[in-house]
Amino acid sequence: IARSWGQQLLLNLVRLRYRDNPVFLEVGSIVSSYSFNANSAIGLNVGDDGGGPWGYEGGGGIEYNESPTVTYSPLQGEEFTNRLLTPISPNVLVLLSQSGWSVERLFLCCVQRMNGLSNALGASGPTPSYVPSYQDFRRAASLFRELQVRERLFVDAEGDGESKAETLRMRFILPATGDSEDLAKVHEIRELLGLDPSRSEFRIVSALAPRSSGEIAISPRSLLSVLFFLSQAVEVPEVHAQEGRVTVTRYADGTPFAWKQLTGDIFRVQVSSDEPKDAAVKIPYRGHWFWIADNDLSSKTTFNLLTYLFSLKAGSQ
Repeated sequence: IARSWGQQLLLNLVRLRYRDNPVFLEVGSIVSSYSFNANSAIGLNVGDDGGGPWGYEGGGGIEYNESPTVTYSPLQGEEFTNRLLTPISPNVLVLLSQSGWSVERLFLCCVQRMNGLSNALGASGPTPSYVPSYQDFRRAASLFRELQVRERLFVDAEGDGESKAETLRMRFILPATGDSEDLAKVHEIRELLGLDPSRSEFRIVSALAPRSSGEIAISPRSLLSVLFFLSQAVEVPEVHAQEGRVTVTRYADGTPFAWKQLTGDIFRVQVSSDEPKDAAVKIPYRGHWFWIADNDLSSKTTFNLLTYLFSLKAGSQ
């Protein structure tokens, strides 16, 4: 089940890269049948004339079989489509961050805009032909991660009870003396996001734009947009690009844009003509193999994140 689930997600990412329709399945039922057989035999060997010497032969065996049957059913209908298209709640991002997930990975995958900074908006759908804006957002996300690792940045919920899930905040914790490197990073974040330079705590709200310099307004992606975004990291055979089977993103001067500049260090799906020998998950498609390397821990982590988000947002409820 785990293997088929991973193959399904990877296959759908590849399908989206080629603008083919994705198909989502879930386990409908699991039935196991068992069988147990035992047998024994004994034989007597007698000479041709009925005399000796006589001999005895014996034997036996036990056979046990288990035959599991897994039934898959398609995820479809209005309810599933709505869950697929509904933006991910900021509360989910906060919970994942508190569970130890990288803020940089969460924001790059699941947020498409933050305080006016665009995170490759065009990549939230089919591969765009133009290069979307992403540099400032990516820089801010990278600074978030650097401060998170140094325990200078925390994303949490403020309040108790019902209000805890509604009031979200990002806090910068710096010592009184202050590390000059950390202070410089916090200052750069404030400038990038247009935040109040005198504050170290900011509310996180789901909105297109902040209402004050004390807020960080984020526009989360939907689950489908996350899938489209990560599909940009799917490498394709050069012949398919030449034949126009996939969109080639280009700068204004016509130079091809490499999506690994945006997604390369968090997610990568490789392609080869031969079946890979060391893959965490692999699928054949259009005469080639698409796969995530078993030693590519960053890509495997992002793939795990996608699995959790899909189960949370689109699974049966």
